[in-house]
Amino acid sequence: MTKLCYPAVETWFICWDENRIEIKAYGSITPEQCLETAWNQVDYYIVESEWLTILLENGIDPYLKNKEN
Repeated sequence: MTKLCYPAVETWFICWDENRIEIKAYGSITPEQCLETAWNQVDYYIVESEWLTILLENGIDPYLKNKEN
């Protein structure tokens, strides 16, 4: 279990599978929140653009809204 609670600043995270090949979860937590996950491979970022770069390099745009046709 991986846990981060009440970080000093907003902190973005990326959770990876055990082989660090597939992103399993991503998001951010504020100083008022806690993150608890079963994933052991978790990267933390305090600079949002660094977090975004990693996601985009892995084919994920967290700001792209799903559009139904």
